[in-house]
Amino acid sequence: MGAAEPDARGMDPVRALEGRGGAASWTQLTADGVRDGQLRGVVRKGRVLRVGEGTYALPDAPTDLVTAARLRGRLTCCSVAKRHGLLLLHPPERPHVAVPRNRSGKSPLAVLHRHDCKDQAPWVPLLPALITLLRCLPLVPAVVVIDSALRTGAVTAAQLTRRLRGPGSVQARIALNAADRRSGSVIETVVRLALRQAGLPVVPQAWIPGVGRVDFLVGARLVVEVDGFEFHSARAEYRADRRRANALAAGGYVLLRFTYEDVLSRLDEVVAQVAGVYATL
Repeated sequence: MGAAEPDARGMDPVRALEGRGGAASWTQLTADGVRDGQLRGVVRKGRVLRVGEGTYALPDAPTDLVTAARLRGRLTCCSVAKRHGLLLLHPPERPHVAVPRNRSGKSPLAVLHRHDCKDQAPWVPLLPALITLLRCLPLVPAVVVIDSALRTGAVTAAQLTRRLRGPGSVQARIALNAADRRSGSVIETVVRLALRQAGLPVVPQAWIPGVGRVDFLVGARLVVEVDGFEFHSARAEYRADRRRANALAAGGYVLLRFTYEDVLSRLDEVVAQVAGVYATL
């Protein structure tokens, strides 16, 4: 993303800001060809807002981009994952912003990450942002994002592996090795990780003849399915669910089914119940 070419009268500040995602510093705008008089004019008219010392933004600019511009940085980590539409266990409470390595201190406005990059784009490219994310987030939230990125084809595991060098790479590789592109949702990732942590033999998105694909096959005979937040049992879905349950029973499988709320509010009980049933088979 970049600003359009200025004409003889200078770059239109609104167009320049649009080219930078909606917010930028005075230095960036003047580098794009915006002149002081133009900038003062659009600020007086309310078309552009002065949001901090030497920082300007369009009235509808995203808050996270405004914060990054005020900090003279670029969005990274889970803030970039969110912009790419990847799944997140929880949205970031504060923007994650990349700033130069020689920048010291912290900010109440954002989580700061140090990067060596001269690119002035409003956010870090997805691949290096995910490398930062693997080093930043705890295991489960990190794997949720990486599962989503692998499933959509946004990146590959090989691309991520090649970039994992230096401090924090051990933690990052643990999360990457736990990722699985077969995961279809946030709660599927959460359940898979929890069941494997409990030592259970789990196959996600297993195919059972006569039934189709199931969320998890634990061992040889236990099927675990989880209903997403969007699940609605319409009449047709209700009948299909009953046919699947009957087909599983006829094939000698045991079915356990859990809701979105079960997974997020009582995960330990879910794992204990799965483990208990598995032990009886």
